[in-house]
Amino acid sequence: MNITIVSGSQRASSQSVKVANYLQTLTAPHFDNVDILDLHQLALPMWNEGVWQGTDEWKLWDPIAKMLKESDAFVFITPEWHGMATPALKNFLMLTTDNELAHKPALLVSVSSSINGVYPISELRMTGNKNNHVCFLPDHLIFRNCESSLTSDNECSDQPMQERSEYTIQLLASYANALAPVHRDMVNAGKPFRYGM
Repeated sequence: MNITIVSGSQRASSQSVKVANYLQTLTAPHFDNVDILDLHQLALPMWNEGVWQGTDEWKLWDPIAKMLKESDAFVFITPEWHGMATPALKNFLMLTTDNELAHKPALLVSVSSSINGVYPISELRMTGNKNNHVCFLPDHLIFRNCESSLTSDNECSDQPMQERSEYTIQLLASYANALAPVHRDMVNAGKPFRYGM
């Protein structure tokens, strides 16, 4: 199985990339291939109608969409900025469609330099899957005090968080296996209803 981990920070060398690299170390028993997308490095344009018309500025989206289409599961990581998810991650989710994400599982992950981190998860759960129909896991991860909880060697110094992370990645893999036939059978069937009610 394939998994794509998306680091949603717009900053270089962000804590979100650190979390992405850490979570990648936990995927080996469950996923054969792992891709990490760093939205800072990608520097995607802000969504506009040109993405539907295939204008030149959106040529860079084609290989990303192909990677997402070939992925069986996703991890979306966002820092908490002023209690919100990043514009880069929300823009990314606006660009995705049911072709790439529908009926596939996604783990939401929030990163906080203090003890917060809940609000971005709630925000993404409310609107992040409206048109792409990705299935957010009922569980999520919040990396609090991130500067001290993850080492430069991609290890977690917080044992309960390590155990929780291992469990949640295993859960994501289980959902990916279970939902594979749903994605296969229902993406085309759902095209008339892709924009919800």
